[in-house]
Amino acid sequence: MKAAIYTRVSTIDQVDGTSLEEQRRMCEAAVTAHAWEVAEVYSDRGASGTSSTRPEWQRMLADCRSGKVQAVVVAKLDRFARKAADAITETDRFGDLGVTLVVVKEQIDMSTPAGRMMRTMLAGIAEMERDMIVDRTTNGQRAKARNGEWPGGRPPFGWRLEGKSRDARPVPDERERQVLTTAYELLVQKRLTAGQVADRLNDAGLTPRIAARWNFDVLRRTLVNPTLHTGQTVWGGTASGSVYKRSHHTRLKHDGTPLYGEPIPLTVPDPPFTKAHHQAVLRAFARRSTRGQSQAAVTQMLSIRLYGPCGKPYLGVTLSAKDYDVYRCTGRRHTAGPDKCQCAQVQAQALDARVWSEVERLLGDPDRLEAMARQWLAVPDDTSDDDAALAVAGIDQQIAKRERAVARATTELLMVDDPEPIRAALRQIEAELSDLRQRKAAYAALAASDLERAERLTDLAELARRARGRLTTMSREQRREVIEILGIEVWMSGPIRKSEPESITISGHIDPRMFAEKPADGVPG
Repeated sequence: MKAAIYTRVSTIDQVDGTSLEEQRRMCEAAVTAHAWEVAEVYSDRGASGTSSTRPEWQRMLADCRSGKVQAVVVAKLDRFARKAADAITETDRFGDLGVTLVVVKEQIDMSTPAGRMMRTMLAGIAEMERDMIVDRTTNGQRAKARNGEWPGGRPPFGWRLEGKSRDARPVPDERERQVLTTAYELLVQKRLTAGQVADRLNDAGLTPRIAARWNFDVLRRTLVNPTLHTGQTVWGGTASGSVYKRSHHTRLKHDGTPLYGEPIPLTVPDPPFTKAHHQAVLRAFARRSTRGQSQAAVTQMLSIRLYGPCGKPYLGVTLSAKDYDVYRCTGRRHTAGPDKCQCAQVQAQALDARVWSEVERLLGDPDRLEAMARQWLAVPDDTSDDDAALAVAGIDQQIAKRERAVARATTELLMVDDPEPIRAALRQIEAELSDLRQRKAAYAALAASDLERAERLTDLAELARRARGRLTTMSREQRREVIEILGIEVWMSGPIRKSEPESITISGHIDPRMFAEKPADGVPG
């Protein structure tokens, strides 16, 4: 049989000691006694026995499931579980997998009822032992803290521990003070951003205490710590005192109060910042901070007016980590599996620029606008009121015909197995209906007017002349409003390369309001 040996120590300090080697020696002797073969040794270094995510433990379980090992040997029961429930669950798991478990010290044989009972009793004892160790350790630490001594753990950034483990006390750390001083100069005096300060520190080799490099968030969390100017910190606190929450908490009761007693204030010597210096740091961060602020909603210029091959509209999406926005097909939302739309997203700024360029060309060319308006309405220069009335009647007939087609298509949509072709036809009919209704409104406005049609079209051209100088300076909101008034819709075709469509078709309409009566002052609306 191939056997796995599992060893564990709970603190980094034990890794360099004899604990791991002693556990391995005991397990190898047991493997030899059973005439087995060691398949692999799995060692979790500095991992708690209460953690179910220990990497080597999980790797060993995977090898057990795959059949790579047929037996597991551990030195003591508490090496893989500190809680009775966990010990029972894990040892039962080996039985379900058909893997033999050997616990050397306790001599547990899981193949017999007596062995399983012994396992349960010893697991309870191991859990009690752990709880007693935690209580003794915590009580000792709190006693030291109440006496003004350092109870254990790392001091805040800017201090280091001096002395042996039991007598260690925090003293200023000159290297970390140099980091703090340099960061202050770059942030407050040179007014750099947190990201720029982090890059400068990394380039200078002034690294953090543990990580290889600074990033803006870790730097901000370090510098806003009020201990840097007060010299006051707490042991067993549930909050850090800064704008950031603690990265870890003392154990809490169900009501949120500390399990082992109230937090104990501690003092560290010689803070590196004065109160004025620390407030300057906070102001520097506040100048650029968006913490607690929600960004204003932004509606992209072509949201729900842009369509891809699937026929569904695109929505504008702001990407927080990018310096550009995108349009994304609504068919990709709330859908999974093969029905999820595969339309590619497109970059918003580039597409907006292409569309707005065409709008500028149209509205900035009064002669072209007037000719297009006449072509769309089919209005010659000598159009009479009767001609316009006849045109409206013809449009009414076409509208009625398409409304009947919509009703039929809607009914068929409920009956067919493949509704997509009918949906496509329905979209086409609805687009034609919209165009016909717009034409009718424009004809009605012309027919009801006492002024000549040519004058109405001239007014439209005058409107374009007045707007031509403002088109290039319009804000995004103003451009969006123009797009809505013109009823612009953009259809993409061809491949999308580098987030930009190869070809686009832009359609829109002349708003009938542009054909209304002139106000009293004679200026087009």
